[in-house]
Amino acid sequence: MSVEPRKAVACILVRGEVDFEVLMARRNLSLRFMAGHHVFPGGAIDPTDGTNLVSDARDAEHAAMIEAVAREVFEETGLMCARGPLPDRQTLRADREGLLEEKIKFHEVLRRHGLILHAEDFEPAGTWVTPEFSKVRFATQYLLHRVRNDQAEELIEGEIIGLEWLTPQETRQRWHQSAMHLSAPVAYALQLLAAAPLATAIPMLARGTERKPGDHNRFEIRRGLTIIPLKSATIPPATHTNCIIVGETKLLIIDPGSDDPVELHHLTTQLDHLIELGAEIEAIVLSHSHPDHVGGVPHLSERFDLPVLAHPATGEQVEFPVDRHLADGEILTSPGDPDWRLRAIHTPGHDPGHLCFLEESTGGLLAGDMLANPGSIIVSREYRGDMTEFMDSLQRLLDVECKFIVPAHGMPLAQPRKQLQRQLDHRQWRENKIQAAYEAGASTFDALLAKAYDDASPAALPLARHSLDAHLAKLGIVV
Repeated sequence: MSVEPRKAVACILVRGEVDFEVLMARRNLSLRFMAGHHVFPGGAIDPTDGTNLVSDARDAEHAAMIEAVAREVFEETGLMCARGPLPDRQTLRADREGLLEEKIKFHEVLRRHGLILHAEDFEPAGTWVTPEFSKVRFATQYLLHRVRNDQAEELIEGEIIGLEWLTPQETRQRWHQSAMHLSAPVAYALQLLAAAPLATAIPMLARGTERKPGDHNRFEIRRGLTIIPLKSATIPPATHTNCIIVGETKLLIIDPGSDDPVELHHLTTQLDHLIELGAEIEAIVLSHSHPDHVGGVPHLSERFDLPVLAHPATGEQVEFPVDRHLADGEILTSPGDPDWRLRAIHTPGHDPGHLCFLEESTGGLLAGDMLANPGSIIVSREYRGDMTEFMDSLQRLLDVECKFIVPAHGMPLAQPRKQLQRQLDHRQWRENKIQAAYEAGASTFDALLAKAYDDASPAALPLARHSLDAHLAKLGIVV
């Protein structure tokens, strides 16, 4: 059951103009939510937030949001986002300590020193809602504030264990080098701030990131690795196919899998936005030939005049031309520091031309249909699947050094070796169950299905028939 998101705020603190910097705060490693991540200061809106000390607020809710973000900034960084003469550093430090110890309220600090919060000093920078599957959820309003030049940040360790001013470019570079962890909202904001002047980036941020509340346009899970989920004609429990964008200035588009006009318009809009940020699209790359992975190829290749790259066996199965064949071990690059490097790994079984791609600079394994999250992969001889090859391909992937997995369906997976082994063990467990049922006297296809898939729901049995057929072929059992 989905958790109701709690209202929260976060503040992009900026100093300077042309080569401006952003204040990054590192969260304590002991925290339950976003431990160790670098974030913008912020937190939940408190019932005590929202007083008449916010000038020009639209309404009470807006005033509460402004006061909450200013309070969180003061608590976490010591920076005061209000107008008026500031007291000396020692006085502000004492007020901050009293606030952290819950001996005083933030509006009391403001009144004591004659400080006023002005709503116009906090520019809208988008709204993000934590995905439904998360156990801790927030509906967070991001705001941008230009820091006064008469004060400096000060760290008091607690929820925050580090503060550092960095340019957006520096922050993203450290992220690429695995020296930082960033969430999708923070990465999105920094991507825009790194690519455009501040005056241009702010209205881009304010445009929002959602198709509808809680349904975001795209997720950059590592620098230069962006997921755009597209509704597709895929197999339940999956509902979407992940179109994956690799690179920052020269983009490779992997598996634009939907042919739905609404989804294609959505994908095109996102690609146009990346082009607006200075990117060029180089090619479409395919993991394999199934319709839920190639549905958008004709539209995209024509719209952006793009070549299509795929394994030769994929080229034999699709109805559109493949312009370049990819061999096992071949590397595709996109320029960066370091470059993004996609190493093709031929993993037949689900499909003869199936390719996984190891992105070597981040350690991400783009696994296509070798894994799903949630669910398991169907191997069907009707679609040229082969269970022996599929299990051999899983075994091969166990030897690939990677840090995380991006499946074609569902969100990324940590502990890649554990996830791959689990899929392989599941297939072997099912095969053993089929073998045992056969040896116990189940001699027809339907009898084997009933015995070997007695744990499956009735709705899953039509798909299970494909897997059973593939396992029987691997075992050499004819019924």
